[in-house]
Formats: sequence, structure tokens, C-alpha cells
Amino acid sequence: MKKQTKQNLFMPFGRMLKQAIWVFSFMLFAQGWVYAVPQNMTNDQCARCHSDQASDFEESIHYINRSGVQAKCVNCHAGKKHKVNIHQKSTRVGLPRIKMAVKEWRRMKKNKSKDCRTCHDPLMMDYAKQEPRSVERHESGLEKGESCIDCHKGISHHLTTGWKDVARKLGLQK
Repeated sequence: MKKQTKQNLFMPFGRMLKQAIWVFSFMLFAQGWVYAVPQNMTNDQCARCHSDQASDFEESIHYINRSGVQAKCVNCHAGKKHKVNIHQKSTRVGLPRIKMAVKEWRRMKKNKSKDCRTCHDPLMMDYAKQEPRSVERHESGLEKGESCIDCHKGISHHLTTGWKDVARKLGLQK
């Protein structure tokens, strides 16, 4: 029987470590990696992959408006996990727009439109400056515990054809 030395004991561990490093490296470089969107990311950086969404956003009230206050992509999407593929040549996201929208609506519904409330405080709304219909809906929504996304879909990004039917079917629209 061969005498076990320290070197022999650690040999399987060394092999496993090498294999783990190889697998991790492959996943990192071949598939991309997931990271949280940093607060200082610019709209132009987001537009590299989200070109359609960036175009929509540039036409929205959150981008250009009478008050001159401009939201950035990170105001709503900071901290969201993204997969980065270093080999990606396209400037478009592969996920269909309606699937991306549904994913966002569900996320916003779950967190009670937390991203909206970083800038908009329902308790600080000046109802005197709103249309009567808006006042009625805001007051009713607050009483029912609704969140912004329950009514305000398509504020920053264009809605795809048939979005309302999809949202109703999934219970995300009245």
C-alpha cells in the first residue's frame, strides 16, 4: 500500500479546483455575466442594447417636458439585474417587447411601483392642477391600495399592439 502524503491528499482537490475555475471562466466569458445596473450609468449606455426602448423614452414625458426635469433610465431601472454578453454584436434585446413589458409590470405591481415613488409622492399631488378625471382616479386608486402601474402603463415606453388583451388575460389590467 502506498503511503499517503500531503501532496497525494490534496491532489483531487487541486483537480476539482482547476475544473471549477475552467467552468466558471467558460460561463463568464462565453455566456456573459449578471450585474446590477449602477446609479451612474448613462442613457446612452443603456441604449447600446435597449435601442427601441431608448427611442420610446426620448419621446416620453419623462424625457422632455414643460418643467425641464428629466428622468434617466437608472431612475427607474437601477439595481435591476442584467446579463451582459461580451460577444453580442446586436444593439437590440432579444426578448419580445410584450414579454419585457409584462415582466416589468409584474415587478412594479409586486413592489407597489416603488420606482415611480422615488420621484412621485401620491400624498404630495396637487389635485388643483389635475384634470377632474385624474383627481377621481388618483383618489380612488389610493383608497383601493392600487399602485401607479395599475393605470399608468406606457408612460415611458410605447405599448405594443394588443398589450391590453395580454395584460387583462394575466390580471394586470382592468
